[in-house]
Amino acid sequence: MAYIDTHCHLDMILEKLKSQDLDTLLSSSFPPEFEGCITVCCHPHSIKATLDFIKHPKVWAAFGLHPHDASLYTDSLENQLRSCVLETKAVAWGEIGLDYHYEHSPKDVQQKVFARQLQVAQELGKALVIHTREAEEDTLRIMKDELNADWPVHVHCFTSSENLAENLISRFSRLYIGFTGVITFKNSEEIRNVVKALPISRIVLETDSPFMTPIPHRGKVCHPGHIPWIAECISQIKGLSLEEVYSKARLNTQDLYKI
Repeated sequence: MAYIDTHCHLDMILEKLKSQDLDTLLSSSFPPEFEGCITVCCHPHSIKATLDFIKHPKVWAAFGLHPHDASLYTDSLENQLRSCVLETKAVAWGEIGLDYHYEHSPKDVQQKVFARQLQVAQELGKALVIHTREAEEDTLRIMKDELNADWPVHVHCFTSSENLAENLISRFSRLYIGFTGVITFKNSEEIRNVVKALPISRIVLETDSPFMTPIPHRGKVCHPGHIPWIAECISQIKGLSLEEVYSKARLNTQDLYKI
């Protein structure tokens, strides 16, 4: 029943907990099943901390630029991210994508930067972590235009439609979808329907912590130790044993990230 949290933000977790001690967090709050986590650096100010985190034996990383900050993308930043993603324990480029909910960067800039980062990740042979929010049509179009159909992809914190999920897994043979504590929320029936519709062979476990703390821990800072509540919810939705959820998700993580 070992698991890897495939998407968290350790720097933000420790900031919210007002702690700089990763070892204490791991020993005090994570269950014995915890095998490791992938901390995601998606803003320039997180780079230094993330490079420090991956010195820990149970931490891997992804590096990229979030769509909120697409306006910050420059040749210099790309070169810096290239250097980071070539680190031994850097397993992916991301998170990248489109977010039209807040539109902190203009849509056309987001689209251009998303396409560019898809190209760079493939050039470097790295798996991709993709964020999409209220941008289904453009996300799918750009991925179809820019991404090899057999590339390893993690569409993380999925809150989009069942139609997008089905289009993604039918088009991309090594694409996996991550679900967070959102699936435990009372008003998330549509997302639970997506979980139900997808084969377990396409699902990975993630928290996206410190965000979206699962029930019954709402109001507390989310962290990778909360994966068991997400796994239990997936087990109930799909009518699978908890052991099968953990086992299949772990195999999917291994295919996706080679860890």
